[in-house]
Amino acid sequence: MSQHTSSAGSAGVRSVHEAAFERSVVPSAILDSAGRVIDVNAAYLEMSGRTRGEMIGSSTIELIHADDLPAVISGLDQLMRGARAVRQHRRHKRADGSWIPILVATSLPPNPAGGADDMLIVQVLDHAPEAVEIDLDDELITRQHFQPAGDAACIHDSEGRVAFASPSLDTLLGRPEGWMIGRLLTDPELQPVRADGSAAGAEDDPALGAIREGTEVSSTLGVRSGDGSTVWLTVVAGAVEREALPVRTSLRDVTEPVEAQQEARRLAAVIEEQLTYRADHDDLTGLTARRIVLGRLDEELGLGRPMSVVFVDLDGFKAINDELGHLAGDDLLVGVADQLRALQGPSITVGRAGGDEFVAVTSSPDDAEDFASQVRAAVARPEGLVRGAPRKVGASVGVAHSAPGDDRSSLLARADRRMYEMKRLARAANPPAVPRRQHRG
Repeated sequence: MSQHTSSAGSAGVRSVHEAAFERSVVPSAILDSAGRVIDVNAAYLEMSGRTRGEMIGSSTIELIHADDLPAVISGLDQLMRGARAVRQHRRHKRADGSWIPILVATSLPPNPAGGADDMLIVQVLDHAPEAVEIDLDDELITRQHFQPAGDAACIHDSEGRVAFASPSLDTLLGRPEGWMIGRLLTDPELQPVRADGSAAGAEDDPALGAIREGTEVSSTLGVRSGDGSTVWLTVVAGAVEREALPVRTSLRDVTEPVEAQQEARRLAAVIEEQLTYRADHDDLTGLTARRIVLGRLDEELGLGRPMSVVFVDLDGFKAINDELGHLAGDDLLVGVADQLRALQGPSITVGRAGGDEFVAVTSSPDDAEDFASQVRAAVARPEGLVRGAPRKVGASVGVAHSAPGDDRSSLLARADRRMYEMKRLARAANPPAVPRRQHRG
């Protein structure tokens, strides 16, 4: 027999099977491993009061009374452990909202395509034509207990993989139907992360944790959605007394509160950074705070390392404050700070000592002398130390280098004396003009 003939024969057999399935008086449905309808015959549609379009792709979970769901899951466990078929009494929800008792036989045949995706065949062996009385409120409460509103539910095999999942899981994760079947909740394709943002692995999988510990395990996981965004889930995994399906998980989307917490932490970090910056810098000029500069001196001198200090004191600043006002004086101090910041080298720390005095410290005597020379050169410019100031700004500069036995006080005192010596020399070289006395005629 040729391959073509064999293929044609197989197609003929399949068409016969399909016809037999469709014409059978036994209401029957073929489900995927997630409980969604793949195919359904006319007898099942008549029993359920639904159209084929309504049934194909729908979840049979919604058609089973909530009180019967634990037994359904127990039956799946038996099938996975090798049972040929499982018979169960349960209640079926018709399209008009009424409930009828049914007796079903569920089997788990091998996949004819040879793949890993199992199918379930559900045959309704008997069903009552008349509806039974159902407490709808009680059924709703029980269903919400099984799967709270907004949650997704999974049943896991003994290796933690998803064996059954409610359709809401696919929606929650933005994945194709049945995508999670056979996967761990920490599957690498989900790029799972812990609450702190670090990568999560199998050791963080709540379903595996429930299997290991035999108790309920709760955790928060971030997983990659189908659209590339991160979905944050609170997962509660509980061990159940079943061999093949030992774990049930409930998954809730907590993306909004988690992202709100992350934003709050980010803002807190920014605020802390700003507060730290403000504590370590002068409020007006932005230069390093006086305590930080002096702390560097104490630390280096305490370790016996050489240090140099440069004092910069503005000339005539009080007159500027008095004549132009304190706001103009503040602007001038900011301009001086910008100029000193531009002149400082990488080894130099410049801070505001207080008022109109600035101090710079460095471990390099050469850098200290070079910085002092640059400040003096800027002062000697026609426009003075600060370009664009309403009045020319001068400054006196003093430099001191540490000697053995120096501490902070002695080194600063020498720099301060040297600065005042330079100020006196400048005054002597440029004495203030004495106004000429007018003679009376």
